[in-house]
Amino acid sequence: MIENLFIILAINTFVISILWLSQLKTRRADLIDVYWGPSFFISILAVAIKDNSFQSMAVLISLALLGVWGLRLGIYLLLRNSKKEEDIRYVKIRNNIGDIGILLQPYLIQIILIAVVLFPFQVLMLSNPTGGISLISKIGVIVAILGIVIESFADYQLSNFKADKANIGKLMDKGLWYYSRHPNYFGDSLFWWGSFIFCFGFSHNIISIVSPVLMTFFLLRVSGVTMLERQIAKKKSGYQEYIKTTSSFILLPKFKK
Repeated sequence: MIENLFIILAINTFVISILWLSQLKTRRADLIDVYWGPSFFISILAVAIKDNSFQSMAVLISLALLGVWGLRLGIYLLLRNSKKEEDIRYVKIRNNIGDIGILLQPYLIQIILIAVVLFPFQVLMLSNPTGGISLISKIGVIVAILGIVIESFADYQLSNFKADKANIGKLMDKGLWYYSRHPNYFGDSLFWWGSFIFCFGFSHNIISIVSPVLMTFFLLRVSGVTMLERQIAKKKSGYQEYIKTTSSFILLPKFKK
């Protein structure tokens, strides 16, 4: 376990250090956002190579889930970010405490988060899973795939909406966004809960629930819903009404006024 954890920390420290050095010249610190998704797949792939565990169906499913979720998210963010200026969050950090602040705050935090969020998969691989897939793990796969589908469709719908110049300044409340103010974050959270359930079906380690709990907390209170709501509420007309009638996270029918 410690050896695998060291591998994950070492790989991501190396890659994220390169990204930090590159942003000194490019002034695009938000490249780390693009790396966020693929980092999980790369980390578990490295552990699987070290352990030569490709004969395990559980490991192959883990790689498939992390690969589809992570690579899709990375490509989406790369295409989205390439069309706009550097994320204002990084600009503010650089202006306040310089480039070293970017390294010590979002970059270092991400290195640690990757290792912690991957805890269910690390425990699964440590348990040397063999044999068939239990009902619990099958349910986990279904939930994880559902999360990927919801997140992907929400991102696709939002991208199409923003691509139409007629929608500049308008509120996106169509499709999945009719039922949730942040369906992409809800799908992301579902993916991690499904991943935990899948891994739990093999490892039976309840402590690894820290992974989806932490991710959901960040999506709701740190870098997701709460942060965006402060920004959007000031820019979009009708957003206060949208808040009153629409779930902030989970896909739900409209609230009664």
